[in-house]
Amino acid sequence: MALLLFLWVMGAVTAQQRDYLFGQLVDATQYEAIPFATIRLKGQTLGVISNVDGTFKIPLSFKESGNVLEISCLGYETLLLEVETLKEDQPNIITLKANALELAEAVVTAKLKRLSAQQIVKFAVNGIPQNYPQDPFGLVGYYRDYQIKNKQYNNLNEALIRVRDGGFGLQDNDGNTYQIFQYNSNRDFDMDKWAKMPYDYKNKQKIVPHARLENNSGNELLTLFAHDAVRNFGKESFSYIDYMPIDFVENHGFKLLGQINYNKESVYQISFVFNNSSYTATGDIYIATEDFAIVKLDYLLYRKNDISVDKAIINPLERYSNGFKRTDGMLLYRIQTEYKRGIKNKMFLNFISFYNKMLVQRPAAFASKFAVDLSDGSFKIVLNNPPAHMDKIKLRDFRIKYNNISIPLEEFWYRDDERIFVLCPHFGYQRTSKILKELFEERNDLLVSGLTYTYRNIEDDFGNKLDERKEEYIHQYREFFVQEATLGPVLITENDQMTKNLPLDSEDQPISKNKEGQTYWMNSPLPNLKQ
Repeated sequence: MALLLFLWVMGAVTAQQRDYLFGQLVDATQYEAIPFATIRLKGQTLGVISNVDGTFKIPLSFKESGNVLEISCLGYETLLLEVETLKEDQPNIITLKANALELAEAVVTAKLKRLSAQQIVKFAVNGIPQNYPQDPFGLVGYYRDYQIKNKQYNNLNEALIRVRDGGFGLQDNDGNTYQIFQYNSNRDFDMDKWAKMPYDYKNKQKIVPHARLENNSGNELLTLFAHDAVRNFGKESFSYIDYMPIDFVENHGFKLLGQINYNKESVYQISFVFNNSSYTATGDIYIATEDFAIVKLDYLLYRKNDISVDKAIINPLERYSNGFKRTDGMLLYRIQTEYKRGIKNKMFLNFISFYNKMLVQRPAAFASKFAVDLSDGSFKIVLNNPPAHMDKIKLRDFRIKYNNISIPLEEFWYRDDERIFVLCPHFGYQRTSKILKELFEERNDLLVSGLTYTYRNIEDDFGNKLDERKEEYIHQYREFFVQEATLGPVLITENDQMTKNLPLDSEDQPISKNKEGQTYWMNSPLPNLKQ
């Protein structure tokens, strides 16, 4: 993604959005967008994370207070920028310089000579209880889940949320409680009800291809936090990290690439790979050289031996995309988790992003309704569009079964004015006479659940096959960007607690009226994103 991302911006800014300053972070050499960079007020804990397209917004009021932005991102030099230098009437393009990666051979110390890359990772995983807060702590951040289709945002849900965590002394975050300060179903973007529905592995109307994702009662926030392998180090998190102290450490191959400077400390960059007959996982883990704290984990899972493209897929090339750009293979999911040093030198969540690919089954464009007509002893097929090539449609193209027994048909005709096929069963066959009697005699206990029907060679003028439901790749993102972290007990009253077994957009989900939430803001992407 290049600088052209911002050519659309000012025409889309609403009156409410004029209360903000807008920026986009780009690489100083490649001029590509920089996602998930930390933008904080220097000397404060309050800040925001750049979007996947490198964009961000901060309240205009910060310009009046003489604030300085501290912009940091793994792999880039930290930048200090006075807020008053940012323009109000146009987007601000901000470039970051890449950090030079010191090669592993150049950074080997006496300590490293005794440690392999795998041993460094093992120290880091075993050191989680020491490097992260054992006692209760709180996070407040901007949460969103959205989908990408045709490189456009869809179904964008946003919230400002407080998290009360009991501390890493509890080996997972199942006991967390949450408070919703604000919630918004963003109508600046398209809504797609079919892509929004819960995962359905029984009828396969919405699935993650080649994988399975538990839906947590439709609460995508819980789905996101369940995939933080660092926080949930004491239990199985996701394939193939699974139980991190054993599976991740033992089942992956590691290579020390070198070290970089991040937030004034030295960090090892270690790549990893996992292989089995069906999947490949790759990624990088970043570990502080001083105390082996895990700074960032970037995990990507790919499908191997991908089968040929199914003609029923609407957008087959999207299997090699993450919604924004092409991928090297069929990327099933990518989970990025970054932690940042904070109070008492402990590591607190900075952001987490969970992407997965999904297949949504669309309603048939050329659809029918099937009926048993007791008045004339026929079957009726009502169409929403007129069929094409009527001269090519034959009686054998209609197949009807009852309890897996084929029903013979005698003739058919088409009523053009009503868009109805009339199918007449053959009553002269003794072997099916009992079945037809059950179907067409008026009875109080009439049951037709065993009735099935299929068609061949019936299309409309647009080439759609009758009742064919095509699948479409949709790209799902869930993200939480921490704006402030605190150490110590966090009070969330029972009335203000998020109901975990309800989606965030449920009418029964409590939204807190606590004015404290007004301190934070939603880093909404602007509408009408153009590539």
